[in-house]
Amino acid sequence: MPAAFSLSRISTNVRFSASALLFPDLATAVAERMFLTPPRTRDAAASALDLVDARSSFLEHKGRQIAMWRWGSREAPAVVLAHGWGGYAAQMRAFVFPLVQAGYRVIAYDQPAHGVSEGRLTGLPDFADVLAEVAGIHGSVAAVVAHSLGGAAAALALANGKASFKKVVLVSPPSDLVGYSRRFARWYWMPEAVRRGMQAAIEERYGVRWENLEVPRVAPRLSAQALVIHDRDDRLMPWTHGATVARHWPGAKLMSTEGLGHRRILSDERVTRAAAEFIDAR
Repeated sequence: MPAAFSLSRISTNVRFSASALLFPDLATAVAERMFLTPPRTRDAAASALDLVDARSSFLEHKGRQIAMWRWGSREAPAVVLAHGWGGYAAQMRAFVFPLVQAGYRVIAYDQPAHGVSEGRLTGLPDFADVLAEVAGIHGSVAAVVAHSLGGAAAALALANGKASFKKVVLVSPPSDLVGYSRRFARWYWMPEAVRRGMQAAIEERYGVRWENLEVPRVAPRLSAQALVIHDRDDRLMPWTHGATVARHWPGAKLMSTEGLGHRRILSDERVTRAAAEFIDAR
């Protein structure tokens, strides 16, 4: 980690920790915005150029324009590609060719407040709602390939009855949102009282308890066939998360890889081929 970045983060954390002691309500509000603000990729517009061979379009969700791209025949059954937190549609590019070659129409999109889609704040319920809307607009969606938080969104969309995919490929999915929020809090030297206040504020914003967003909690009542792919060297979302999701999802298969981490797994040929074969298997 560069020294300048480290010192800047420490300075930010010291100020946040001090304000949490003096102004806890303000600190809670700031923490909520921080937690719901995804990192913006500097080259988001440039990354969209990687999708130049697709047909582009937009849908409006809660007043925000959501960017979408489509490959393949309009009459073919569709597969939706959903990226994760801090990602963008072009990250899922490697899944396109194997799926189109197998006879599918492929749809990718930038999540709210990600890539070239509009917005500043977003969260898992937004991810689930937008995924369901993208699938509804394009129609005849047979499956979804979802990365990281996109995987939790796919499970939530199914559990809420807003989407009906027959097959789901979850790449590096999370299994413990509360645990993630605690790691987030430690990163910013956030007192537990502020973290709990942040969680309560986000629950109030979306009208849902966090425990009802956990994939292991909703998975047992899902009937979609699932393939979970997770790398044992994933430091951002440890392999145990994917193993937990697979254990709770009825009949799910777990494919473990090594040496790919959290993001390079998306461009690995073994992974993209396994996803296409799983979706295309009769």
